[in-house]
Amino acid sequence: MSTTRALEKQEIHHLFACIEGTFALRNQTMLVCGIAMALRATELVSLNVGDVLASNGEVKTYVTIRPETAKFSKERTIRIGEKVKRAIAGFMAHKGDTGESLAPDAPLFVSRQGGHRTRQTLFLWMKKIFEAAGLEESPHCLRKTGATAYYLQSNYDLLATQEFLGHADPSTTRRYIGLDTEQLIEYSEKLSEFLFDSIRGEFNTSSQMLNSFSDSDLFMELHERGYDVGALSQQRHQKTKTATKVVSINALRRVK
Repeated sequence: MSTTRALEKQEIHHLFACIEGTFALRNQTMLVCGIAMALRATELVSLNVGDVLASNGEVKTYVTIRPETAKFSKERTIRIGEKVKRAIAGFMAHKGDTGESLAPDAPLFVSRQGGHRTRQTLFLWMKKIFEAAGLEESPHCLRKTGATAYYLQSNYDLLATQEFLGHADPSTTRRYIGLDTEQLIEYSEKLSEFLFDSIRGEFNTSSQMLNSFSDSDLFMELHERGYDVGALSQQRHQKTKTATKVVSINALRRVK
C-alpha cells in the first residue's frame, strides 16, 4: 500500500456512494465525523454520545476529544460546521428510533456486541468499503483528507490547521497537507506542455514558462511554505540571455 494521502472530491463522493445496508447511516456518519474533525482511528471509534450531544439534546458546536482517547493524552476541542451538526443530529434521531442508548457515556458508534467499535473492526470495514470504491487507503486518510481540506479552506493558514489537528510541531502539520487536486492537475498539465514544446524545439524563456503558472496559486503556495516571494517575483521578471535557458520550478522553490 502506498503512503496514505488525502482523498480527492470525486473519491469522497464514490466512497459514500458505496456505503449501503442496514448500518449505512452509522457508517456514513462515521466517515463524516472522521473527515470533518480529522480524527485518528482510535479517536473516532472511542467517541461517546456525550462528546457530541449536549445535555439539552442539541448537537454541540465544539466537540472535545477526551485525553484518554487522544494521542499523547492531549485533549483538544474541535469546532464543527452546521451541515456536520445536522448530519450528526439525524444519526442521533436514528439511534433513538432504533432503541440505542443516548446516555452521555454510551458509544456513539455501537458495535454488534453493543460496545464501542474497535480499531480492528474499523480497519476491516474500511478496507472493504475502500476496495468497493477502487481505493487503496487506510482509515488514516480520513484525517489527512480533513487536514488538507481545512488547510485549503482556511486560505493556507498553517497555524490554524496546526491548532485544528492538535499538533505540537508545525512540521508535523506540513506532512499532512499539500496542493489541492485542481492545482496538481494544472501544474502537471503545464509541465506536460513545456516538455513537449521542448521536444518539438518550441523553446520558452523563463518568464514565458513562469507566466504559464497562476501567480495567485503558485506564489501563494510558495509563500505559505516559507519561501521569499519577493526574490521569486524579481527572478520571474528577469529576462534570460538565451531563449533556451529555462529556470525550473524546483530551482525556484530552493530560493530562500
